[in-house]
Formats: sequence, C-alpha cells, structure tokens
Amino acid sequence: MGVHDFNKKQRSCMSGLMSAKRRRSFIFAGAFIVFLLLIHVSSSSSPSASLLRGYGYGKIQVFKQAPSMETSRLTLDNLLSPDHKIVRIINETSKDFEPDYVYHRRLGRGYEGQADVYTCQRTKKTVIIKTFFSTTCMQLAPRRVSDRLYYEHNITDTKWPCDINATLRRYNNDSSSLTGEDLTTHAIDAFYVPSNSTDKSRPLLWKMVLPLYGGALDSPTEALSYLNMSTTAIDFLYRPRYRTVFEGLARMHTTQDPLLNNTGFCHDDIKIDNLFLRNGLHEIILGDLGQTRTLDDKFHNGWVDCRLVDAHRAWKTYLVLIRDASMRGRGPSEFDAQFVTRTTEWAAAYWRWLEKERTVPQHMIDAQADAEWNEATTKGFWDTAPQGTTIDFPVFENGVIMRVPMSRDEAFQHLEIMRVEFEAFKKAKNDQTAGDWAPWWYWNRPIVFGNGQIEQELKVINGAKLVGLGGNGYN
Repeated sequence: MGVHDFNKKQRSCMSGLMSAKRRRSFIFAGAFIVFLLLIHVSSSSSPSASLLRGYGYGKIQVFKQAPSMETSRLTLDNLLSPDHKIVRIINETSKDFEPDYVYHRRLGRGYEGQADVYTCQRTKKTVIIKTFFSTTCMQLAPRRVSDRLYYEHNITDTKWPCDINATLRRYNNDSSSLTGEDLTTHAIDAFYVPSNSTDKSRPLLWKMVLPLYGGALDSPTEALSYLNMSTTAIDFLYRPRYRTVFEGLARMHTTQDPLLNNTGFCHDDIKIDNLFLRNGLHEIILGDLGQTRTLDDKFHNGWVDCRLVDAHRAWKTYLVLIRDASMRGRGPSEFDAQFVTRTTEWAAAYWRWLEKERTVPQHMIDAQADAEWNEATTKGFWDTAPQGTTIDFPVFENGVIMRVPMSRDEAFQHLEIMRVEFEAFKKAKNDQTAGDWAPWWYWNRPIVFGNGQIEQELKVINGAKLVGLGGNGYN
C-alpha cells in the first residue's frame, strides 16, 4: 500500500469518526431540545407555575405569584389556650412583635384602622397585621377573654373590636346545604399589646393577624379597565366567581350563635373594597366584618330586612365591577346604555330582582329554601355561567398584541399577572423609579365619568337607595 492510499484510507476513517460524532451531537442536541420542550409544556399546563414566572421590565422585576395563604384558622378556643400568647410586646423602633412577627411596610390606612405587612417567623409566610383606631366598632369581649387578661396580666380592658369577634366566628349553617369551604376572611392570630401611654389618640391595643390575600376586588378591576373588553366579556369572567358573595351572605344570614340566641347575622358593609381575592384565580370571599350585626340588632330598627340590604349592596357592587372594568377602554356609555335599556343578561337580571323578586341571598343560591323559588329566574343567573367556554383575551407575544381564546381560569391567570404588574408599576411611579417603563397594556387615558344618575343608582353607602332599608330605600 502506498503512502497516498494509506492517507486516503486514514482520511476515510477520520471522516467516518467525525460523522459518528456529529450524529451523536445532533442526537444529544435533539434530545436536549425535546427535554426543554417537555419542561415548558409541563410548566405551562400548571396554573400555579404560570403564576410563578418572573418578568423583567427595565429596572423593575415583577414576580408573579398567587397570594401566600396561611390555612390555619384561629378560633376562640385557640385564643384561650394556655399555649397561645394573648399578650405581645411591640418593639417601638423596629415595629416587630418579637420573636413572632417582623415588620416590612405599611399596606394601607382607613377610617377605622390600618394594615401592615409582616413576616410570620414560625411559618416564614407574609401576613397582614390589622391595627384598630378609636373610630372602630367596639363590644364587650367574651368573659373568658377579659378574665384571662385580668388574672394572667392584670389588664382590666373588657372590650375588643367587633371585627375580631366577627372574624373568629365561622359562618357555616350545618342545617342547610350551605356548608363547605369558608367564604369569609379568617384570622390566624390575635393578641393584646399593653401600653403605658395615656394618649387617647393612640391606636387601640388589640391586633388581628390575617393571611395575605390577593387584594380587594377593585384591584384587578383597575388593570382590567385597560383591555377594552365588553361588559359581556367581563360578565363572562366574573359571574361564576361572584356567586360566592351571595353564598357567603346566605351563610351569614343563617348562622346561629347559641351565646347570642340569634337567628343569623348581616354583613352591613358590602362594597367592592370589602370583597377579597382568595387566590390567583380570583375566587372571591367576604371581608372586613367589623360592621357585622345580628339580624335583630337595634341598628336595624326601622329596616324592612337587613338581608335584603346586603343582597342589594351585593348586586350593586357587581354592577360597579362591570362598569369600572370597562370604563377606560369603552367609556361609561356602553354600560350606561345597557343598564338603562336592559339589553344585556346582567342588566335584565338586576332589574328583574329589583322590581319583582327581591329575594334574599339564601333563596338565590339554595333551590330548597323556598317552595316558590322554582318560579324565579335570578337563581339561574348566578348558578349558570354565561354562554361559551372560552374568551378572547389580549396577550403580548413577539412584539404583537393579539387576542387568544382562553378558558376562564387561563384568563384569570393572565389577569393576575397584570394585576401584580400594575401594582408594581403604580408603586414605581410613586417612588419615581419607573422611568420609561410601563406594562405593554397600559395607556395613559383618564377615566371618563358618565351619567351621574346611574352613579347615584349604584351607590351602596352614604345616601344609597336600598331594598330593605325602609323609609330611605325603595318602596
């Protein structure tokens, strides 16, 4: 064999080896790509995973996640347990309740109190600690609570906020079909903070710890208003979710407390910022229970029925949700025209309830509650989802805005991301750190206010006309 033939054979062998290596490389690369695709599909198919993605916008990093939930529910028996520390001390400098809760920031402040964000050191979860002002409703604490404060800590206070008492109560009427998962906010801790100060302007000394819910119902409404969605589309999204508002009221109205010898409770303060998102899929629960009273409370003297007042406020709040969520994109004219002419399913159902049925919440969602209820039609409105299984929801892909058919749960996952982005965007603007960044769906168009008479019609407090209110309401 000559040198030429040997080199040719060597090149042939080397070529075969290189081809084999290339084939193995291609096979490995292909397998790796398939592996990545499988991971992507798996994460995309999981609702929780899709809510846990980080998206960077300039200097702002937004982390999308469902609200952190602490499931343990404090009861009065838990509060009185020897293992429960009913008195805690606050570090006036750091605002920590050592060693249990570490302070982060102020969340909000209202007429009756404020809410602050803490980390629970035991669970490492984010929680809200509610502080009550002197303007809040107060009532006698249960005797066992005031006795424990006195005998163990020499504290003579005998009153505590109505909100704590109402939040510790479970609103489940076991004698009806309205049982199951709680539909009201719940406390995970409550304690007394002693003070040597005689300053009457200081906050009250009781604190209540709540899970970090996903914000009030008006939070996603503001983000949704930028998407130019019709009132019918908004009704498609939220009607099945909103049913739990009436079910929660029905449970409150039928829950009996043996100590009070009562037949039920009224919420007495239903409005959009007192309804809360349980999770990232925007399931709704009742909150801010500080105005809760028994059905026969003297506050209701002269009323026809406080249950009807709760029902009417809940109806109006749903209409406010639809109107506000379509306000920027379409302006108020679409909602106002449909509301007056009753040309949509949601408008017709409201006027039918107001002018004809006037049923209490229990009869809206419990078919066995009233023999005459079979003739009513509003039950179908809350128990039957709007027609269709998907909604065209706007998304931003590869620099293009498009509308993609989605199920209701898929749309809520995207809306939850928008809600969190919008909260971060508003905070960045307030802190002057946003720069030129804005969410892709944001456009700086102010709200155009509509018919003042309709706005008056939809009021739920301060001069609102409400069924069940008596002389100041509807006849």
